[in-house]
Amino acid sequence: MLADIDGFLGSLPGLRPVSQSHDLPAGLDRSFFGREDAVTILCDSVGAGWHGTYAAVTHELPHETERRPVPAVWLVIGLETTSHRRIIRGQEYYNPSVPANFVTITPPGESARDVIGMPAKAFHMFLTDAVIQEVADEILQGNAGNVSVAPAFCVDDPVVTPLMHLIRRTLTKPSCEARLKIDNLVRALAARVLLCERRQEPQPTPDLTARQMKLLRDYMESHLDRDISIEDFATLLGLSRTQFLRRFKAASGTSPHQWVMQARVEKAKQLLSTPDLSLGAISLACGFANQAHLSTVFQRFVKISPSAFRRGF
Repeated sequence: MLADIDGFLGSLPGLRPVSQSHDLPAGLDRSFFGREDAVTILCDSVGAGWHGTYAAVTHELPHETERRPVPAVWLVIGLETTSHRRIIRGQEYYNPSVPANFVTITPPGESARDVIGMPAKAFHMFLTDAVIQEVADEILQGNAGNVSVAPAFCVDDPVVTPLMHLIRRTLTKPSCEARLKIDNLVRALAARVLLCERRQEPQPTPDLTARQMKLLRDYMESHLDRDISIEDFATLLGLSRTQFLRRFKAASGTSPHQWVMQARVEKAKQLLSTPDLSLGAISLACGFANQAHLSTVFQRFVKISPSAFRRGF
């Protein structure tokens, strides 16, 4: 399944970058989710520096609420089995036992009445109008016009659900790691929503050249101690973020996130041969959030801890 997601991510056309001065789409606040005694926000993306999107994990007791319109596509998956009754566009839908991971989609500017009948956790994603329109312009080659998104009620989608779980897990990542992932995942999610609606395939995009890859490597190696973002790489090459993501995947066979993490691990290996350097100092020099982050990523790539690696010298 993850291999299919990687293929989908790599096939997307280029998109112009999105910038947003705040974390929440216009008109969205805590009250959108329902009464505070019924809905608890367990964690969300406020303060994470994500652009064009907002994400939240909630725990919801049985309740009924009126969802006011917001200028964003709202996607939600249950993380546990629940029951759901919904009225939207004058139609009523009901599922007495919605399995975990089924997706409900509300288009921008739509109101809905929801009745949740069983306690459960849920994961919510909001994609702003700006992201949806820019993705549509690229997918439809500038002929998007007034693009629309159809509502969906408790559907099983083999791409949307894994993408949303990847985004959910990114909520817990250090910012230096999350920022390299989230632009890609958000645009892939928006593209999936639009491609399902329009049933069109994106057009191919040229790969990065050897010279462009060298520019990227030189930049990365000189900035490893900093919080490198997709926007940094894209700006260096004069591309939008998703143009860069698609071309980089085709040229390198991996994601920018994996590429940067591998480079940080390789630099950490070099610095571990210097006995006077503490693990904390090495973590900062390589761009990890802290020593624990270094240990986690190092173990993932090298299969042993930094301390064990150092003892091998």
